[in-house]
Amino acid sequence: MKEELKAKLFQEGKESFPAWWITLENIGFILNWAIGFYLLLPFKCCGIPIVSWIYLIILIVVQILLKYHNCTNCYYYGKWCHLGWGRLTGLMFKQDSGNLETGMKLAYSYILQLPVILIAALIAGFMYGFSFTNIVLLVLFVIINLLQGVVLRKKGCEVCKARFICKGSAAH
Repeated sequence: MKEELKAKLFQEGKESFPAWWITLENIGFILNWAIGFYLLLPFKCCGIPIVSWIYLIILIVVQILLKYHNCTNCYYYGKWCHLGWGRLTGLMFKQDSGNLETGMKLAYSYILQLPVILIAALIAGFMYGFSFTNIVLLVLFVIINLLQGVVLRKKGCEVCKARFICKGSAAH
């Protein structure tokens, strides 16, 4: 992190986050992604759930690129941020090696995931029929997305050291 930005840090912010916080947030993401994968299963080509696999591949690529472009430029690079990704990034990439502008554009994938999966799941329901499982998972998917995007993200940003300098902060 550049020295001029260190002076703008939120001094009362957490230096590192507890394991329980990191674990719960990551369980939410993994559960969310698994539900998204499941909800896309009806879209098959030759019996292969191609849309689900494309979703998974895009998800993995975007996650790697987000770590490279956003987390390498973050105060928490090499440290335990609220997601633990700063620590993971420190093991994978050199500090300040990513392009923050590219990273901010990639971050829209979190916002777009909800409407894209929601619309696809509704289309699948109308084409192939709605099952009780799919309806429950769709509701759960929406709840998890809203909880992560509106509640948990803001809570993490409120106690983040970089809340005043992070372009993606939800604490302002």
